[in-house]
Amino acid sequence: MINVLLADDHNIVRYGISSILNTSPDINIVAEASDGKEAVALFEQHRPDVCIIDISMPVMNGLEATRQILLTAPQARIIIMTMHLNEEYLNQVLSAGAMGYLLKNTNKADLINSIRRVYNGEKVFSTSVSELMTQSYIRQSKKQDSGTRSTSRIQLTRRENEILKLIAEGQTSQSIAAKLFISPRTVDTHRANLMQKLHVKNSAALVRYAVENGYT
Repeated sequence: MINVLLADDHNIVRYGISSILNTSPDINIVAEASDGKEAVALFEQHRPDVCIIDISMPVMNGLEATRQILLTAPQARIIIMTMHLNEEYLNQVLSAGAMGYLLKNTNKADLINSIRRVYNGEKVFSTSVSELMTQSYIRQSKKQDSGTRSTSRIQLTRRENEILKLIAEGQTSQSIAAKLFISPRTVDTHRANLMQKLHVKNSAALVRYAVENGYT
């Protein structure tokens, strides 16, 4: 059972997310908070497996709540869920140490799957957030001198090259699986193999490698 803490200052939003999560037999909402300070206190009380925290909340915002939770529990798994999509928020979310950045238009299946993935130690991003990350890395790469970029690629299989290109485009495992007619689990296996082969620790670094080596 995955115990979840939900923090959002809008009752109707909490109700909607709760209604979705309650349809999943392996997810249990143990506490709900209406501001960041309450979220920190409830985390200490319940020690949930995964936290879903809104950015914009009164008393204490979601980013500060994330930082405070991670100060006392570095292993905490936190997903920031918000309506805001911009590079400044993205950088702050990543700097705060959250494991996910989901938009509030995320569909039911993706939300439930994201909670399971974060529970298992993965990082998750909405498709549009992944695209924003790619665009950000492209801009950063263009500012670098071409001589500092990698002049040779690590040898990848044809399938690994296909999947890496789609990851760089911001595609989710589900959409990659549909395009290549394979299962999402197979995509995740290839993703893990790519991270090991390319010596990167997360999906963001995988995107950066792809951008810097011409996969976009």
